[in-house]
Amino acid sequence: MPSSVRTRFAPSPTGTLHVGNLRIAAFNHLFARGRGGAFVLRVEDTDRERNVPGALEAILEDLRWSGLEWDEGPDCGGPFGPYVQSERADRHRDRALALEKRGVAYRCFCSDDVIEAARTDVRESPACPGDCRSLPPREVASRIEAGDPSALRFAVPDGEVHFIDEIRGDISLHGRDIGDFVILRSDERSTYNFAVVVDDVDMTITHVIRGAGHLSNTPKQALLFDALEAPRPVFAHLPTVLGPDGTRFSKRTGAPGVHRLREEGYHPDAVINYLSLLGWSPGDDREVLSPDELARAMDLGRAGASNTVYDPEKLRWMSAQHIARMTLEQLAVAVSPHVDRERFSLGDDELRPILEALRTRLHTFSEINLHLPILFPSAEILAEAHAELATEGDEALEVLTGVRDALEALDAWSGDQADTSVRGVGRALGARGPALFHPVRLALCGARSGPDLGSVIVALGRERALTRLDAAITGIREGEGPDARGPGPLEGEEV
Repeated sequence: MPSSVRTRFAPSPTGTLHVGNLRIAAFNHLFARGRGGAFVLRVEDTDRERNVPGALEAILEDLRWSGLEWDEGPDCGGPFGPYVQSERADRHRDRALALEKRGVAYRCFCSDDVIEAARTDVRESPACPGDCRSLPPREVASRIEAGDPSALRFAVPDGEVHFIDEIRGDISLHGRDIGDFVILRSDERSTYNFAVVVDDVDMTITHVIRGAGHLSNTPKQALLFDALEAPRPVFAHLPTVLGPDGTRFSKRTGAPGVHRLREEGYHPDAVINYLSLLGWSPGDDREVLSPDELARAMDLGRAGASNTVYDPEKLRWMSAQHIARMTLEQLAVAVSPHVDRERFSLGDDELRPILEALRTRLHTFSEINLHLPILFPSAEILAEAHAELATEGDEALEVLTGVRDALEALDAWSGDQADTSVRGVGRALGARGPALFHPVRLALCGARSGPDLGSVIVALGRERALTRLDAAITGIREGEGPDARGPGPLEGEEV
């Protein structure tokens, strides 16, 4: 076995990548990265009838978004790449025929109808109901020469088959419970189990990390590694992920596609972080880890065998934690593509101060559209707020007039200075708590509560903040709501 760790992720282009698939890719990627090894991408596309046009391109896009860059495979030009299983059909066939020549595989002339009938008869083994394994070599040669269709079956040895699972320990079963299985179909296409092993051998894969659903394939694959006279890789079967309702998680049962998480604006590092914790622990109390921290901590010995449950709310929480770690510049770049430009005509340069005010409310990047109305309320909301202020009379008028003049006098438009100015007005007027902050918030945002007031003032900008205060002051003096210029943006501006 090579000294360097080599893992692989082998998606089939039969549809979109869902989070269960991404979890497997993440474990393989992080395990290899933490040991200075290689993460190989291999497309298993031999099930031609199920392949979906465009699916491979979508899978590659989702992997790149999640940060799981591969070292070899499509678009990477590694020493073997690109790895597309269907392009290696000749190699699979040659290795299968070599096993036949050595006598560890044999021709099976049973028709599909005969095999299917055996499957429905509990008295017969579905392996080879015609007992083709015992046919004399001369009869085999004669039937091949006559053009009889035949598949190639692997002759499973009689006796116990053992393999070690890194997570589940020593596993064994008898060869008769496996049965002689097909490795080359009658049309000379390789079966899944055989192609996988040939590819793993040729690509010197050292660790096969995958879901528990593949446990049933492992005895067959272990035997094939032995027959090909290649060292077995380390097998590790991760626990099964269940949906929130306790049923098995898959695309058919509601597992979200990775593209959906991307469209909804989840932080990609948070997605990998959360998925890596499904059935694994870093060995301490940490939950929020960067990709580098995950790679350094990844150890299959800390993976469990029990089923684990996907919790969408925990994923949302995790995304919020990773968003909180971003710099303002990083966050602005990430949020910008998600802003609803039809509702909010904001330039990217305006996003930074807005995000400073709203960032603690974000679980995903797209949630910016839920919280922008805090800073840009509708005309109706502001009208109601100004009408409410008008009922408070001189007290509210004094506060708003004082705050308006103090803000206009600021040399630097910053949250600290704005906050200091507002509090200074409160001290001068003897207004504290709600008596000070509620009128200002109602005038600026149409609500009595919201984000830190200093950050709100900075996010609105000098001109917009003063304009809204002027409108509220005018409304109080005239005893009516603001004019019809809209939800506080500058005249002529649409948000």
